[in-house]
Amino acid sequence: MTPTSITALRVHQLAQEVGLPLVGCAPASAMPELLPTLELYYAQGRASGFEHPVASERVAPQELLPGARALIAVALPYRTSETTSIRRPKGQRGLTSTYIWGEDYHRVLHDKLTLLSERLSQAVKGDVRTVTCVDTSPLLDRAVAVKAGLGWIGKNSCLITEAYGSWVFLGALLTDLEITEMTETEAFASDASALAPLHLDACGDCTLCLTACPTGALREPYVLDSQSCLSYLTQAKGTFPEPYRAALGKRLWGCDTCQTVCPHNKVSLLGDEPRFAPAAELAYPELRDVLRLSRRALMKRYGHTAGAWRGATVWKRNALIALGNMRDHAAVEDIVPYLEDPRPELRSSAAWALERIDPMHTREFVYSAWQKELDKQTKAEMAWAAAHVGDATTARDG
Repeated sequence: MTPTSITALRVHQLAQEVGLPLVGCAPASAMPELLPTLELYYAQGRASGFEHPVASERVAPQELLPGARALIAVALPYRTSETTSIRRPKGQRGLTSTYIWGEDYHRVLHDKLTLLSERLSQAVKGDVRTVTCVDTSPLLDRAVAVKAGLGWIGKNSCLITEAYGSWVFLGALLTDLEITEMTETEAFASDASALAPLHLDACGDCTLCLTACPTGALREPYVLDSQSCLSYLTQAKGTFPEPYRAALGKRLWGCDTCQTVCPHNKVSLLGDEPRFAPAAELAYPELRDVLRLSRRALMKRYGHTAGAWRGATVWKRNALIALGNMRDHAAVEDIVPYLEDPRPELRSSAAWALERIDPMHTREFVYSAWQKELDKQTKAEMAWAAAHVGDATTARDG
């Protein structure tokens, strides 16, 4: 016989046992009130393209697990004491978002939620039907977290928790168990602060995240245009949009700006998940090494992180742009070979970087590549070198 219920207090205890410090429970009911906002997000072209494309399925837990009665939302902090002590090593270093400094959170959270599912079955002494949701499921993970009382959505569109700010990974379990609510006495006794009601909006008049966003991707409070967000752009395939290259700065993957300026992230609590132990080489990769490493070697170095899923090409493209922004003359010898790379996004990025670093002394390399270039967009990126050569020729003839 299929078990029918468990208390929220017991769920909280089991989550703590498997290393999930923040947990909340809620009915697995649909969230139709979110549909208008979600449909507008798609209609205005602000979606990144990484999300599930059907809006109605993103607010309907029953679509994922027919017969689901409850959802268990969890938040796992990824900033540790080691994270805060990392310092940039010497050299021409790039910068990656903090969330990839350790092991891929998809694996870590999936393992913990799988273990929690097993503990639920053991606790009720029977089979429990569950579906694990970590980032790539159709469900709106932040909306699920709010529904379960884990936090609120900030003006930067991040889920903000009282204990750890927005430095958390989100996941959820859908289950056919019925979960009875925790009483105030039980919550107090178990220190289940994550289950206490929270303000839906604790941002107040603060707009630091909107002001600090390097590309203005935060169009207005709570409105994010993913198409201009550096976190998205560093992961997107193809040529990096020229209007945002200078704003990329030294970033290789992701962007933490709207989180680092948030007052709610000045929290004292840190996580302690050992699989998120950071390494300086992950936090601040040597940019020229990124260009020198083969695809296989690059994935061997960074493949265990959440920044490896797009492969080596986007890393190399971003490294070329970052070196251009740093105007590193010593990197010219590493950049020039990419003018002959079979991938057009790398050829165009190399041409852009060389113009930023030293157009006078690199234009002959780029001009030579321009003469052979067949891709129209890439050839346009190299045209500055052809124009310079033409000007020089005209001046000599005159």
